[in-house]
Amino acid sequence: MSDQHERVAEVLFVAKQLGVDGISPVILGDAGNLIVHLAPHPIVARVAKLFAGDDADVWRGILAREVRVAQHLARSGAPVVLPAAGAYAGPHRVGDTWMTWWQFLPKAPLSSLDPRHAFDLVDSLASAMAHFPESLPVLGVWETVSEAVGKLRVRTTHDVRIADLLRAFEKVDERMRMLDSALLLPAHGDAHPRNLLPGPEGWRWIDFEDVSLMPRFWDLASFIGNSALLDGLRHPLVQYVLNHPLVLADRSTFADALTARAVMSTTINLELALDGHGDLAFAMRQLERMGDFLILVRPAL
Repeated sequence: MSDQHERVAEVLFVAKQLGVDGISPVILGDAGNLIVHLAPHPIVARVAKLFAGDDADVWRGILAREVRVAQHLARSGAPVVLPAAGAYAGPHRVGDTWMTWWQFLPKAPLSSLDPRHAFDLVDSLASAMAHFPESLPVLGVWETVSEAVGKLRVRTTHDVRIADLLRAFEKVDERMRMLDSALLLPAHGDAHPRNLLPGPEGWRWIDFEDVSLMPRFWDLASFIGNSALLDGLRHPLVQYVLNHPLVLADRSTFADALTARAVMSTTINLELALDGHGDLAFAMRQLERMGDFLILVRPAL
């Protein structure tokens, strides 16, 4: 059996132990996590993919916190996909990793998000996250960039674009670490558009593994980061955000967040792709655009 088939078999075994049987599994995704609909039950199993050096016990804590974050956001009125009820949410041990269970969200033919609706969805998420009562890792999601940079540095390469990217990281990293911790806010950490799913009752946020204390505007910068990097600052969504009164009132902070987010996305995607775990064509497209983006973003803000 393939690794995927073996993992799905483990998921079904654990599900049966939990009293959920008669499953015809449907693979919904197999990128950062293995996502399995336990059809016909309205349950989605989300199985963490661990890499060499990852601590399974640490990941259990991350996934348990992810469930609590989603529950907090739902109580606060933010649109989220909910965890499964009670103890079914998990985390549950699956072989050498862990999984959580979530409510199945049927696909819905929603129209594309217009810029105002998109902004409101991110704003409602950020507002609810700001009141999350638990302690969170300071710059936690940013530390994943540091890890990716360390791996990129040891690769033998003569690509000047990668060297420029690493220099850009050093400058951004210095600014990030000089921030007053009192100014950092609880954030989703990875609020890009693919972490919004369309459902019968509207768009719903998912994927709260990377919640962290981050600078103001981090989630908003995450949402428009790739549009700004790949499509330019004239993209309609980017223009709406750049001209929003909240951003105009604090343009320097937003410029820093947007720059950091673009550097983060490009660095992580590139390292994963070079290691055989991502989309190399997409990562190289980001890398090719990075130089012009860094030149243009601060004058525009």
